[in-house]
Amino acid sequence: MIKKLEKELKELNTKRNKLSKFLSKQNKKTLSANQLRLLKEQKQAMDKYAKVLKLRIEDLKEAK
Repeated sequence: MIKKLEKELKELNTKRNKLSKFLSKQNKKTLSANQLRLLKEQKQAMDKYAKVLKLRIEDLKEAK
């Protein structure tokens, strides 16, 4: 279970990093304001999801 969660977290972190780089290069000319806002919300959701995955991994490791 821990290995599966760690793999999921690693994949999520890769996607988060790509999205962060993408967002840092965007401006109002390349994306609509609404799309930019939605991508930022998506990034926040991904950040929260990563935090929860980390907590679950820590909890499972402590339970061993």
